[in-house]
Amino acid sequence: MKNILFFFIPALLLQGCGSGNTQSQDISDDKIARIMADLYVAEAATIGMTGYSRDSLIQVYYNQVFEMHGTNKVVYENNLRLISNDLQHLKQVVLEAQKLLEDKGGN
Repeated sequence: MKNILFFFIPALLLQGCGSGNTQSQDISDDKIARIMADLYVAEAATIGMTGYSRDSLIQVYYNQVFEMHGTNKVVYENNLRLISNDLQHLKQVVLEAQKLLEDKGGN
């Protein structure tokens, strides 16, 4: 359960930087899980950094993650918000993201 909380850190940070824009696009659960995993890696890459340099670098990483997945922060947040209305659904997506991270760690 502790690991699940780490997936919400990027989501919370992104919501704090929300633009209020309401773009609509459905993202598959698999894609959301992959984005979650990549955001987690981005967070991990900046552990130990503080202040402005960390904030700037994490935004660069987030933008790269969204670009790699062909989406943007607003669309991701909207889809994550919809999924979070069903905790079992959210749990499935988070577990998939964890599995992706475990698979990457073994390679």
